[in-house]
Amino acid sequence: MLLFLLSPVLRAQSAQAIRIGLGDESIGRAPLLKVSSEVALIDVSVTDRNGRPLRGLPAASFHLFEHGVEQKIVSVSEADLPISAVLVFDESRSMGKGVHLCATAVRKFLDGSTAGDEFAFISFAEQVVIESDFSNDARTIQNRLLHVKSQGRTALLDAVLSAALLMRHAHNQRRVILVLTDGGDNRSRSREVEVRRILLETESQVYAASIPQQRPLDDSNTAFGPELLNRLSGAAGGRNVVMDGFWDLDRAMRQINDEIRSEYVLAFKPENLAHDGKFRRVSLRLTRPPGVGQVSMLCRSGYYDAFN
Repeated sequence: MLLFLLSPVLRAQSAQAIRIGLGDESIGRAPLLKVSSEVALIDVSVTDRNGRPLRGLPAASFHLFEHGVEQKIVSVSEADLPISAVLVFDESRSMGKGVHLCATAVRKFLDGSTAGDEFAFISFAEQVVIESDFSNDARTIQNRLLHVKSQGRTALLDAVLSAALLMRHAHNQRRVILVLTDGGDNRSRSREVEVRRILLETESQVYAASIPQQRPLDDSNTAFGPELLNRLSGAAGGRNVVMDGFWDLDRAMRQINDEIRSEYVLAFKPENLAHDGKFRRVSLRLTRPPGVGQVSMLCRSGYYDAFN
């Protein structure tokens, strides 16, 4: 399966600046938000019933709530920003021949990059290997993708945790961890609850494209793929795009790429920030303008009010 992770961390940006995330489980989960001088900037993805980004929505369509209390949105804008992406590539035995199709899909994704994008690359099977740190030159990753192989067990959670930590070196505001895997985990030392907590606190948004496993999981210790990826992507604000097979990779990656590059940025001033490190639950709702049909939004469930 293919897993994009994209979102920001709770950290000081200036005298009074932090990054936080928001969301509403009833409508999905989404990107994170950044606070500068106590003004929060939130990346929000809105798509129509066919999964296409919905652009041109008026500011009055968005309603933001913290612990059930509506907050005043200062501004709404649409932004196409460069991304920082960590590519996390599964080379374990369960990927089978699909590992080469995934490599081709990632090379196409890299070929479509825009000015200012930067990429890092992690491979994993039984061990996690940081192949390259962030760079605007994707040729090293392109060359590495020519030599992928499928062998060994799967340390998915360890790889996602490594990607989240590597994201601390990123330079762009919009941050993505793109993981390609069948989703099963039978080797990690990291616990899922630990990884989900780090994702909530790290500058990463999560997307997943589910690829059917090529063989039955014969290990009772294996964490089953689709459910695990749903939980990981939901924790950091993203979606699991279901595919019929590896042949559907191009469509899934185009959909995800279009979505992360077509997000709204909402600005609001959170009330009663205490910087006490506690979790503040946030939800986002949309009032559909006339003529707009069924939509979905990506939002996170909240943020840790940290300040240091």
